[in-house]
Amino acid sequence: MEAATGQEVELCLECIEWAKSEKRTFLRQALEARLVSLYFDTKRYQEALHLGSQLLRELKKMDDKALLVEVQLLESKTYHALSNLPKARAALTSARTTANAIYCPPKLQATLDM
Repeated sequence: MEAATGQEVELCLECIEWAKSEKRTFLRQALEARLVSLYFDTKRYQEALHLGSQLLRELKKMDDKALLVEVQLLESKTYHALSNLPKARAALTSARTTANAIYCPPKLQATLDM
């Protein structure tokens, strides 16, 4: 599926609702991170930032650093797309700082270095 059709966003929203009803927190967080990515791909930046900031607050409490780095990178990309360079740089710095504490796969490390 392509994100541009909107079907993938709707499917992701349905899966998030199911995960909430089944009380599957980690699955819901992973799906919400995917939804932030889909919002970014479909240029729905404000929705991406809103969901991303909620997810960041929750992930910092849960201490899921791998997913935290991914969401911080998405936040940085979104701010960059909105031409808010100071916030984009701050989000990227946070992602790099968090990534120093964990093992990052090569693809994620390359994204951090770009």
